[in-house]
Amino acid sequence: VNERMYEIPITNLKMQNTDIETEDKQQVYTTNAEDQTAVKALKDRIAADSASRSSSRTTPKDSNNKEWKPVPSVIIANGAHKYVLITAQEPVHGTEEGGGAAAAEEESASSYFVTSKYGAHYHRNAAEPLIDRLEMSGYTNIQVLGGGRIFLDDDNKKISIFGYSYGFGRADHLISQKIIQADERFKDYDVTWSNDGY
Repeated sequence: VNERMYEIPITNLKMQNTDIETEDKQQVYTTNAEDQTAVKALKDRIAADSASRSSSRTTPKDSNNKEWKPVPSVIIANGAHKYVLITAQEPVHGTEEGGGAAAAEEESASSYFVTSKYGAHYHRNAAEPLIDRLEMSGYTNIQVLGGGRIFLDDDNKKISIFGYSYGFGRADHLISQKIIQADERFKDYDVTWSNDGY
């Protein structure tokens, strides 16, 4: 791993930050006003979409899709890139309204997703393609839990998870590690995490 790849002038980033408080008094850190606005718009869109579809979770947006397939839980690009940890509820298939305890239990199950994107300037750029895919597949209650960076080294079978996102906060890297380790494609990889770095 080339250490120079990770050198980022943190002091410059901190000087560019805008610290704000949301209505619920949470501190939010982001790299610039444009990203801050875009992250808020993305969060609002996710919330509005989930609310509008919460009453009819049995039908994905793509109603022509006869056989529903789950979205892969890990979609990461080779190299060092920004990543996000997302949670969402799978759509319920073949259940009628008032489907009983089994349907209610199925509705309460959430899935985690880890995604990175080559060339993502901001963490929202890593999140948006997966959020769109989840929405198109009928997932609801989508939430970006945080972000950081992932370095995927396919040649040496190593994955390093570290850092944080100014827009979404720090992801729980331990959860991200477990999701990646559970993916059959990465079973022989050495997956490590740290809260250090940006």
